[in-house]
Amino acid sequence: MRIKFRLNKFRAIARWLDKKLSKPLAFFLKGWLYGLETLWIDYKVSSAVDEGIAPIKPSDPVIEPPRYHSEPSEVDGLDIIKYTYEFTRPRGKNQD
Repeated sequence: MRIKFRLNKFRAIARWLDKKLSKPLAFFLKGWLYGLETLWIDYKVSSAVDEGIAPIKPSDPVIEPPRYHSEPSEVDGLDIIKYTYEFTRPRGKNQD
């Protein structure tokens, strides 16, 4: 079984492992190196996508905590309680 690396840097490291180490140890380390290469590629792709959509992605809406208002009622021990919520959304290109 042969492990094929996709990036030149990892291919060079694999060749060096083949030259310097015994075959079983080199094979084990190349398997670990292949997993590391896969994680590296996934990280680079996700960071490139995040950078690409950052100017387009809308910011999260600002949500303020609710305001609490309590006033006594006609019945003892039973107050009138009100919560008021105000949601503010960021203004986009199409909103006025």
